[in-house]
Formats: sequence, structure tokens, C-alpha cells
Amino acid sequence: MAKISLAGFKDPVRRPRMIMWTFAVVFGLAAFVIVALGATSTKFFCAQVCHKVQDDTIEAYEKSPHSQVSCMACHEPVNADTITFLFAKVKSGLEVIPTVGNTFSLPLNPGSALALNAKEMGSKQCTQCHSVNRVITPSEGIKIDHKKHEDAGIWCTVCHNRIAHDDVAAPPTLTAPNGSQNVVHPSFTKMTACYRCHDLEGKVKMTGIGAKAASGTCSTCHPADFELVPESHKAADWSVKLHGEKSKEIIKEMGALEVEAKKLEEEGVPAYLAAPVDECFTCHVESKFCEPCHDRLKVTPTTAP
Repeated sequence: MAKISLAGFKDPVRRPRMIMWTFAVVFGLAAFVIVALGATSTKFFCAQVCHKVQDDTIEAYEKSPHSQVSCMACHEPVNADTITFLFAKVKSGLEVIPTVGNTFSLPLNPGSALALNAKEMGSKQCTQCHSVNRVITPSEGIKIDHKKHEDAGIWCTVCHNRIAHDDVAAPPTLTAPNGSQNVVHPSFTKMTACYRCHDLEGKVKMTGIGAKAASGTCSTCHPADFELVPESHKAADWSVKLHGEKSKEIIKEMGALEVEAKKLEEEGVPAYLAAPVDECFTCHVESKFCEPCHDRLKVTPTTAP
């Protein structure tokens, strides 16, 4: 194996040439690193080269309101120093290994775990563009105090998790080498997701310092003239038959979501954010609304004489 000799630096004749070559090599390496960092930070590189396994994710990104925002704007630390930035690049660069080796599985980012990671995807990613004082215009019939949520430690993507990757507009189709399928990620802008923190009975679901109860009553988020009864409940046979069929569907969904919740907790997501919410109990308290009727319908076994 060839050895690097520094003898030239001791020789007065060769020393100037050695210094010049050293500067040339250092300059060349610096130029290569700068160009490489710039090239690997482009939308083209992210979408077409490095993350080819994320074709579904890229398609969902193209269909989102953030399609003109660079990938780096959200997926790298905001205003990071050089060292932090380089470490982040190395970490993301390791994703090439499962890509090249075809060892990746789907879905990527299961359960929108990244959105629930305050360190990786905190509010700074959003407020570097969006003013915290801007006028909020949510859907008609709903009122949301964003500042109150921010003050309570709820960062933007806890609710707006699919704002930059709309996989409802662009349904996933990929299949991984191991046969696993990609799926539509849950949307935390739905009312069920609100009840990860909010509660009808005033329970404290959040954890951490200063955690307190978040009211789940209708007037907390809806104006007085808002139509609270869902269209499905207006069907003539809803209370007799249809609500039971819908309940069976929800129970089945909950089973799958509970499995996913355990995986999210293993990735460091707080239990109250990972836990699935039964759609029925966003409006009804089980002990007060369901049990009074269902208890009466239970058949008590009798013992034959």
C-alpha cells in the first residue's frame, strides 16, 4: 500500500509546489462537496434519483398546495448551522441503502409518524413561510384558535399532517419488493383526530409539563348555528339498523389502527397522539349514550330448573 510522504514540504526546492498541490486538492474537495450538497438538495434529485421508492409520495406532493415549495424547506432543520446541516444530509443519505438494495418496505412514514415528531417536523418548518399572525380561514362552521394550540405545545403538523403530500388526491399504488402495499395515510384534520387531545368528559389526554384538559363539547369548535347531526344519522332506519352496521365497520377499523398505534409509540410518538379515536365517541359518551339502551337489550342467561 502506497504511503503518503511529507518529505516534499521539508525540501526547499519542492516545498512551493507541494503547497500549491495541497491547496489545489483542498479547493477541489471543497468545490466537490459544495456542488454535491447543492445538487442533492434539489427537487429533481430528491424525486428522480435518491427517493425513487417514494414515487407515490412525490405524486402526492405534486398534487398538494406546497408543490412549488422545495423539499429541503421542510425536510431539513430550519436555519441550521453547518454541522447540523451536514449531519442531517448524512442521515438522509443513508436512505439510499434500502433504495439501492431493494430492501425497503411500505408504507413509508407509516401513520404519518414524521408529522408527530416535533424535533423533525416542528412548527418552525411552517412559520418560516407562514406568519403566526396571519388571518386563519378554516372551513365554514368551524372555529379554531391556532395560537392556543401552539401555546399548548401542539405544533402545526399534529393537525396539518398531509398538507404537503395529498395522497387522497393522488392515491398510492406502489408495491415493495417484499410484497407490502402502500396505503393512504391518515388525515389529522378530521374531527376524530381532534379527540386525541379533546375529550367530552374533561379528561386530560395530553402528557407532559402543563398538560390540561381540552374540551370536546360542540361549542368549543362550532358556532351555535352549525348543523351538528351528520347526514347518515338522518336516515329513517339509522337508530334501528344502520348505526349497528356502521359500528361494526368502525370496530374493525379500530383493530387495524391499534396495531399501527403500537408501531408509532415504538418510534417515539406520544401515546395520546398515536392512539386511534373511535368515530362514534367524538359526539357520544359511551357510558351515557350507548350503554343505557344496549344494557337493556342484553339477554341474561337463565339456568333451567
